[in-house]
Amino acid sequence: MGIESVADRRPPKAILVNVSTGEEMEVLFNPTQLGEKVSVNYNRLAVPGLSHQVLQYQSTGNTTLSSTEFYLDKYVAAQSEDDPDILDFKRFLQALTVPSAGAEDILGGAPPRVLVIWPAELFTLECVITDVEFEYRQFSVDADLMVYVARVTFEEIRDARMTSEDLREMGSERG
Repeated sequence: MGIESVADRRPPKAILVNVSTGEEMEVLFNPTQLGEKVSVNYNRLAVPGLSHQVLQYQSTGNTTLSSTEFYLDKYVAAQSEDDPDILDFKRFLQALTVPSAGAEDILGGAPPRVLVIWPAELFTLECVITDVEFEYRQFSVDADLMVYVARVTFEEIRDARMTSEDLREMGSERG
């Protein structure tokens, strides 16, 4: 039994899961950067004669992963053992932006939720896609798409109240 070299080991990759169907999509490359943003919302109360506005807590905004960039390269995909179709990733993302057929309730009338699972236990968030942009970078001589970038903004969606203590304990592991 030989020792596995670093070059032979495949690093863990991020996975996106359509919560409605259970379909999983592993990314070709993990994004090299990730931005996480949370806004805290306050009502600004104006008290006559007071030198400043009184801030009254209203709510905390949803966590967003803005402009998460996924790089898709047909050349690299062809060299991997499972040879994924890079356009299948595009169709997967697009399917997360519109409701499923036969919706019979409010939740079903919205686009499917997506579970974003990031390697190294940094993120496991149930989200919706609020924005997606495709930038086509390279075509073959036959006009086949060879390289593109998908920029996706994910916004966490919660069905239960979150507290300061919950976040202190779980951080972003709350899918």
